[in-house]
Formats: sequence, C-alpha cells, structure tokens
Amino acid sequence: MKFFGKKSIEKGFEKILFRNYMYLIITAALLISIFSAIIDAANTLANEKQNMYESLKQAQININNHTQMIEDYLTLTHANSELQNKIKDLNEHPSASLLTKINETLFSVDLFKKNLDSVQIFVYEPDNFLPTFSGASQYSNALFSAESASSSEWFQNTLKAKGHTYWFVDMDTFKKPTLCAARIFYDVNNVSRQLGVIKANVTIEKLIRHLGSISFGDKGYALIDADGLLLHPYAEIPEFLSDSLPDKKDRLSMTHLLVEFPIITDGWEVIGVTSFWELYRNTLQNLLLIGLVFSFTLILAAFLSRKSSRKISQPVHRLCLYMQKMEPADSRNLHNCIEVNQLYDTYNGMLEKNEELIKSREETLLKFKQAEMAALQSQMNPHFIYNTLESISALIATDDNCHAAMMVTGLGKFLRSSLNNGNNYITLEKEIEQVSSYVEIQKLRYANRIRLHLDLPSPLPDYRIIKLILQPLVENSIVHGFKDMEEIGEITITVKETDSCLYLSVSDNGWGSDIEMLNYLVRQRTLYKEDNVNFYCIQNVYQRLANCYGDHAGLSYEENDDGGVTANIRIDKEVL
Repeated sequence: MKFFGKKSIEKGFEKILFRNYMYLIITAALLISIFSAIIDAANTLANEKQNMYESLKQAQININNHTQMIEDYLTLTHANSELQNKIKDLNEHPSASLLTKINETLFSVDLFKKNLDSVQIFVYEPDNFLPTFSGASQYSNALFSAESASSSEWFQNTLKAKGHTYWFVDMDTFKKPTLCAARIFYDVNNVSRQLGVIKANVTIEKLIRHLGSISFGDKGYALIDADGLLLHPYAEIPEFLSDSLPDKKDRLSMTHLLVEFPIITDGWEVIGVTSFWELYRNTLQNLLLIGLVFSFTLILAAFLSRKSSRKISQPVHRLCLYMQKMEPADSRNLHNCIEVNQLYDTYNGMLEKNEELIKSREETLLKFKQAEMAALQSQMNPHFIYNTLESISALIATDDNCHAAMMVTGLGKFLRSSLNNGNNYITLEKEIEQVSSYVEIQKLRYANRIRLHLDLPSPLPDYRIIKLILQPLVENSIVHGFKDMEEIGEITITVKETDSCLYLSVSDNGWGSDIEMLNYLVRQRTLYKEDNVNFYCIQNVYQRLANCYGDHAGLSYEENDDGGVTANIRIDKEVL
C-alpha cells in the first residue's frame, strides 16, 4: 500500500477542510442574513398592521357611537307621541305658534344639541301651509312640505328602506358637506300611516375628526369610503389614492398596506393606507448593517477555518500509519478526529463480526415473526371483502344503488383503516372506528338488524395495539351469535383499564355457545368447524396476541347475563 508523505497529506486534507468550512459558514451566514431580513420585514409589517388595526378599530367605534346617537335621536323623535299629536293638530289647524312649538320641541332635545347641526321633518300635509325646503332655512325651521323633497333621490331611497335609516352624504344642499340620516316618520298609533320623512344632519367635519389623531407615518392616510366618495381630514391626498379607491383596491394592495373596517351602513368603510416603501425603509437600512456584519464574519471565519482544519488534518497521518501496521493505537489525543473510527474497526473486528452475526439472527427471527403476523393478518380481510362485494353486487342487481354506494364507502373506510400504511399497530381509537365502520356495513347487509353500543372511558386511553383484534370477535357475534335470530342483535364493546392491564370485551345477546369449547380452542389453538363454518377467527386473534405480546396478553370467553357470549382480551400495560 502506497502512502504519500506527511506534508502532502496534511496539505491536501487541510485544503479540503478549509474549503468545506468556508462553504458551510458562507451558506449559514447568507441564510441567517436572508432570514433576518425576512423576519425584520415581517415584524415591521405585522406591527404596522396591528397599529393600523387598533387605530382604525377605535375610529370605527367612535364613528359608530356618534352615528348611533343620531339613530337614537331619530328613534326618540319618532316615538314622541306628543310631537306627533302636535304635527297632526298642525295638519288640521295650521298656525305659526304651533309650528314654533314643534320646532322648539325638536331643537331642545339633548341628543340634538350634542350631536346634530340640523333636523328636518318633511310632512305630507298640509302642503299649502308648510314651506318648501332650502339649505338657507335649515336652522330656523324643522318642518317642511314633503312635496318639495319627494322627487329627490335621497327621499326615494328613504322610502325604499321601509323604516330603516338611509345614510348619505349631501354635498350640495348645505354650506358644508353634510352626513344625513333619513327615516320614514310613521304614525305611532297607526303604523301603516306615514306622516312624512325625518332627516337628521351633521357636518362631515364632525365625522372625520375621529380620523384626525390617526398617524401612519409620512405616507399613511386614514379615509372614509362612503359609497365611492372619499372623506378625509387632510388638505389633500395623492391623486393615485383618489384614482384607485375604491374601485382599484386590488391593484393598490400590491404597493400599499390596506386595512378596512365597515362603518355606519352597508358599503361604507374606514380605510387605512400606508406605503410598503415607507414600511420597509428601515429594513433596507438594517440590511446594510447586516452586510457589514457579514463581511466581518467572513474574515473571522477564514481565520478560524484555517486553524480548525489544521487541528484535524494533523492526526490523519498518524491514523493511517496505525492502520497500515494493524496495531492498537492510543486514541486519547485524537478525540476531535472522526477517522479514529477506522482504528476501532480494525481493533474490534472480531467482536463486531460476532455482534453482526447475533444481530443478523435476531433480524431473521424478527422477519419470520413479521411474516407470520402478515400471514395471520391476511386471513382476516379476504372473506369479509368477498362477502361485502357479493352484498354490493346483490344491491346493484336490485337497483338499490344508494345502499350499494353507502356499502362501498363503508368498505373503503374499513380497508383504509385496516391497511394503516402497512403498520401492524394502530391506536385504540382507530381500532374502535374500524369496528364501527365494519358494523355500518353489516347493518346495510342485514337490514339494520344489528346495533353497536360502545362503553368507553372518557378520554379514551392513548394506547397502540395490534390492528383487527376486535373486528373478528364482532364478526363471530354476527355470523354465529345472531344466526337465524329474529330479534335485533345487540353488540357491546367495552374498554376498561386497571393500574396494570387494559381490558377489551365484545358482548352479544345472541344464541350463546359452548363456552368451554371456545376456551378450549383458545388454549389448544385448534381449528374447529361446524356446519362448514370456520371458527378460525378465535385462533387468529389469539395467535396474533401471542406473537406480539407473549404471556402478557390473553383471550377468554364467558357467558353474559343476556345469554350471549362475551369475549375478553387482556393486555398488560407494560407491553403497550
């Protein structure tokens, strides 16, 4: 065997180590930098979004509280029977003094003084006494002829609202843009009669003042979208906002962060807008700092990598000499060298071969047991599948496609559970679900003459057991216990546990059986036949319990109070 000189080996190995160290450190540093930038950007976005959410949420609450007071004023005015009586008297005996009293009543309400700028009631009668409405007369009078406003769009929309409040922004009637709330004014004594329409008004300035204290940075704005009309407390807003909102929110959301909350009525929203560039500007500054740290890290990494590679490469030559001579080597000074495992492979060769032989034998036995388990497992499914397919075929032949489809679905669910991705073990909960799926199929097959009862603790113990140990016992109850029985077959599955054992039992109210013979079959593992019907389920379940758990599990039968048979399975918890 040819070996290179010590210096050439150390140099080659040292270069490889150094290069790999640098690859690893550069990759790690890049990933850390990228993830740091992503996390910083995500945190910035989350914090700003939370700030916008909280600010706009408070603005939404304030605006809704303000408008709710307007709603309350409308309701209070509508429910004022004395006011309605005066309006009715005005219809019958029009007079300026009565009109003055009605105005004083409307303007004296505290809710009006605190929340409104003006209010109007448009009365249907008398048209020849009440004045027509104009913006200039809004403060001195509150009663107007309904005929003067009936052709207005807002008046017609109020009638369409049928007693609900109609909200709109009036940009033309008053001196300043005004938020208006209009509602039909019904006769409280005859709700089918409309006296007119009541309209309460407040300037937009009072509405948008709730947005004045909100700040989302230099490029952030808080606005109100009122059916396409943008209301805001700013002297002006960028043209792209007025062009984009509200019809182009999707496109705007690609460059700006949008937060929206509904307010007042359908189609109205309070909206927060801020530029992504404004949000991520600090993140870009942080990236520059990360770049400087990254450069310093590379310099430091190069120095440490060179030192570490030399520390590992130097023992390589000594390890190769020990391997060449096949002599025991002192590894006390080589704890940092992975290659020392080669020396142990040579030194302990015989011992490892013996351990491999023992391990190979154990693996062979394990594979044999697994093959035996697979063979036993394979016995459980075919006859059930064949019987179910025959039942499906019979249902299809009789055009009972609905029940056939249900049986196919149940069969699929049962097979998925029984296959369990090839695993022999399944949770107790899945085993119970599997039995339930099996019983649902049998209900279809036996015309719902089977009932399943589950007596389970809550919560169900979280144990993993071998699969398909309950279904064969349930199948025995159906096939043998309920054979030719006219009553409904009742099956009860019980799960109990003690400090040391888990107990599973399957009980039926069938014809019963020879209990001694059943227990004999369990003890002797004897395949018994009666009228060409195999009782191999008993043998199969017991053999699989014995293969998996040995003496730590058992199967026994007993007669129950209903005259039927109860199968009991015991499994020690120490093997679960």
